[in-house]
Amino acid sequence: MKKFFAILLTMCLALGAFSVHAESAESPEEPLSVTLDVLNRGADAFFGCDVNISIKDFIALGFELGDACDVVLENDLYRYEFKSVPFYNGYYTKTGDPLLCAYGYAVKENRGDDYEYTRTDYPYLRFCFNNREMWNLLHLTTDMKCTITLIGQGGYDYEQKLVGGLTYSKDFEDYEAKNGITKEEVFANFRAVRSDAMKENVLFRSASLFDNANNRAPYVNALAKENGIDYVLDLADSQSKIDKYKEAEVWSELDYSQKLLDNDQVCLMAMSAAYEGAAYQSALVNGLNSALAHNATKILFHCTEGKDRTGFVGLLLESLCGASYDEMLYDYMVTYDNYYNLTEESDKTAYDYIVELKFNDMVNYLLTFDSTLEAKGDGTYDLDSVTPENFAAAAANLLTKAGMSEDNLQALTALLKK
Repeated sequence: MKKFFAILLTMCLALGAFSVHAESAESPEEPLSVTLDVLNRGADAFFGCDVNISIKDFIALGFELGDACDVVLENDLYRYEFKSVPFYNGYYTKTGDPLLCAYGYAVKENRGDDYEYTRTDYPYLRFCFNNREMWNLLHLTTDMKCTITLIGQGGYDYEQKLVGGLTYSKDFEDYEAKNGITKEEVFANFRAVRSDAMKENVLFRSASLFDNANNRAPYVNALAKENGIDYVLDLADSQSKIDKYKEAEVWSELDYSQKLLDNDQVCLMAMSAAYEGAAYQSALVNGLNSALAHNATKILFHCTEGKDRTGFVGLLLESLCGASYDEMLYDYMVTYDNYYNLTEESDKTAYDYIVELKFNDMVNYLLTFDSTLEAKGDGTYDLDSVTPENFAAAAANLLTKAGMSEDNLQALTALLKK
């Protein structure tokens, strides 16, 4: 009975995620399949699960980026079945949809060619929901088995080839100044959040000020100091993570980061990427309340890359001030220009795909908090008719429902809005 309900729950959580977007190749008589141990909750913001095989070894079995797979998670109590799950080298599914992820693996032209392992972030293959906490939602445990079966060779090739090249270098020398932004700002993904509705140089966003996994922390440190940042919302880290970072040799260069920690000017929020969840939203309100209590005048917020968790927080705070859709879209997509050189001019098809997949997904969720708007049949909104006032109302309602008092909501708006 529990297994029946588990299957039902999974179907509800990921409804609509199980279609293949291209003609599948003919299946062999005995499809390629592997059964693996579930190791742990993946050590990243997506709260999926690591399975006991390296990405390189998984590919060596015959699986390829862009394949469609059936996935089963099960133990004696639960069985979860997922149909037509894509295998990508990035988080290229809609919020809530499942994927097998080999984050950062390089794209290749022909099936069977050697891959270049371009990153070391994921030592194991990861199975997860995009922007939802699979491990917690499905009560996953380390006694589970994960069976992955190839059902559609190249079933998601179009999506994989369209945006699968979005991998970035960790080497400062591979970057350059652009659009009036210094090379250091590009590399650090550092900028003031700007719109006609917002005060200038009050709210900033960046890559991590503390985690140097991507070699950016010293540059964020210098820019935070230069811009007089007096409060930091660290969306990604806990105290235990900070303690680990301090063991690295590079920590001696992070003088301003250490000063902010010493002066209690940092809120460590340890948020997942599940921006729809109560835990994410409650942690955000607590962080914003803390910044107000410390009389912050220049706030920097960041996760690890300054892309996903940071992206939703930026959208929310810009919305609160009454920024326009185009202003918020521009700020969001600067990150893709900084990391990947992806702009509307460089590759409009890939650009539009990311906008719809990532940004509009966040926008449509935020707008559910404005009860005056009516969603279309697919749950999305006519974004051409949404006004800055709608965005402001939606953001205020989300923060209020997440626990922010009216006084603090007014204080936050006064701090950020012109």
